[in-house]
Amino acid sequence: MPDAIPDFVPSELRVREGGRALRVTFADGLTAEIPALRLRGASPSADRRLGPADVTIVGVEPIGNYAARFVFSDGHETGIYNWTLLRLLATA
Repeated sequence: MPDAIPDFVPSELRVREGGRALRVTFADGLTAEIPALRLRGASPSADRRLGPADVTIVGVEPIGNYAARFVFSDGHETGIYNWTLLRLLATA
């Protein structure tokens, strides 16, 4: 996998609003909140079925230096979100 674009590397990932949103801050200073439903719907996993409308983020696990895996309240936990995908979701 190619290296991440340095500005796209998050300096902080924080679950907010009781798991209803992810606040991400990138190295270049961009900060955005991504709703859990949008994050869940953009899962790069082969099992992309959309969860319930009230889905929340219940866990975040780092994957090396290039991605994170999110655990959602509907049990979905197989998608690996690389930093470029998170940046795209943050700016959409």
